[in-house]
Amino acid sequence: MTSAANRFDSLANAILAAGGQADPSELHGFACGILAAGARPDKKRWQNELAELLELDAVPADLNREFLLLAEESQQQLSDSNFAFQLLLSDEDDLIARTLTLGHWCEGFLHGFGIGAFKGELQPTSQEALRDIGAIAQVDADHAEKSGEAERELAELQEYVRVAVLNIFTEVRGDRSCSGPTVH
Repeated sequence: MTSAANRFDSLANAILAAGGQADPSELHGFACGILAAGARPDKKRWQNELAELLELDAVPADLNREFLLLAEESQQQLSDSNFAFQLLLSDEDDLIARTLTLGHWCEGFLHGFGIGAFKGELQPTSQEALRDIGAIAQVDADHAEKSGEAERELAELQEYVRVAVLNIFTEVRGDRSCSGPTVH
């Protein structure tokens, strides 16, 4: 599996070369949102949705391949009982840039969740998590500050989003993969 930094840069380069209008974090959030809504990868459908997200008439084959690989890896991570799932975010030193990529990730997730067209009723905790993800998607660079406290808060928000997405994914799919009692 490709390292997160390499994956981020590779996707950024492919999106830029194609003239796309999204960043890798938004793209990853989009894929995870579709998966969390219960939809499964469908190459033709996802290619059309990817083109719309990136505001492209057609998605180049190499970018489409990278996106499908990202979606497949995301599905494996979300399904993994070891909770290995991680958000694909920028690893820049600039705190504001990293904060913005978290906002883009959340924006992509909400867009993907909407496209995934979940038809059921979410538990109140998942409904609240979706509202929180929506609030995080509204992050404003003008109000972000650089401090040790802000760094800690960003790490906490990233972990909150990661766990919230895992919970939503598990709830929507009915956690069919678990066997035996749940340990709390």
